Amino acid sequence: MNVRLGEYAAAGVLSTPLMTMGSIEPLHIRVDVDEADAWRVRSDSPAIGRLRGNPAIAVALSFVRFEPYVLPKRSLTGDTTERVDTRVLQAIYAFRPNDFPAFVGQQVDVFIKASTRAVATQSPTSGLTDLAGLNGRQPRKAVPQDAAER
Repeated sequence: MNVRLGEYAAAGVLSTPLMTMGSIEPLHIRVDVDEADAWRVRSDSPAIGRLRGNPAIAVALSFVRFEPYVLPKRSLTGDTTERVDTRVLQAIYAFRPNDFPAFVGQQVDVFIKASTRAVATQSPTSGLTDLAGLNGRQPRKAVPQDAAER
């Protein structure tokens, strides 16, 4: 709560809300994955969260979902090598508060085991092969019309 006893609460939309509500069991972590690496991340990839400042404190994370859109990155670090036009895929992971001493709003480092280029191209996550309606079947070879009539 960002309001004190006897304080005037203005009506309408405020830049800072007077009260924030939500569930803290389980806690969720929103992970920004650079769009250049998004093809490597899968929902079944194991992930680990580590506290900033003490990497010895870690927890295994469970995948919840991907946000459906790739968005512009909001938290730029100011590093000279960082691109300012970066877009990110957001992945949501969960953990139980009893397993990891992190607080709501605290930043943590997340490490996701990513597949290699060879593995990822053999089994792409985008599902583009099913867009043709093949459902995993191999496409038939095209036969020229003249050869089919013979």
